[in-house]
Amino acid sequence: MSARARMVLTLVAVLLVLLATYFFLIRSRQSDLTEVNKDIAAEEDRSTVLTTELARLRALEKQAPQLRAALQKFTKLVPEDYDIPEFIFQVQQASVEAGLDFVKITPELPKSPPETTAVAEVRMTVGAKGGYFAVQDFMRRLYELERALRIDNFTMTGEQDPNGGATTIDLQATARIFFQGTTTPATTTTTAPAPSPAPSPTG
Repeated sequence: MSARARMVLTLVAVLLVLLATYFFLIRSRQSDLTEVNKDIAAEEDRSTVLTTELARLRALEKQAPQLRAALQKFTKLVPEDYDIPEFIFQVQQASVEAGLDFVKITPELPKSPPETTAVAEVRMTVGAKGGYFAVQDFMRRLYELERALRIDNFTMTGEQDPNGGATTIDLQATARIFFQGTTTPATTTTTAPAPSPAPSPTG
């Protein structure tokens, strides 16, 4: 065999060794490298998400006092229990401060919350009598109660005093209050004259 033939065979053998090395070592490592790159990209995405969540939690931590205050206010407006007696007391107090002559509250049984809402409700009718400005002030005070209240509709009818006195307004309203729980009270009716303020002492 000539020297040239041996050189050619040697080059072919080297090429075969290089090709075998490439396919069995480098090529297999490339697939591993691809998987590693995918893992790195996934971890970078996860790190970005965690960094964003951490920033959000730190912002919430700074707002914790305001959030607790808002939660306490919400709990008063929408308590866990229906607490109708407390609401009736608030309405009667509002009627006294407004100077009404008469107030009547008739609550219905609570209704379970609809699927699209997170609170239950109690419907009721509210009746009141008094002067026009007293009724107007009473309506304003209802919206200032420490309880979430929605007045769906109301009517006001004037009643003339046969003795020539001031006209009395008869108010009839349907309203709703809200609570977080699902407990069910019995239907009750509360009718009470609005007590007059205590007379001022005279000298």
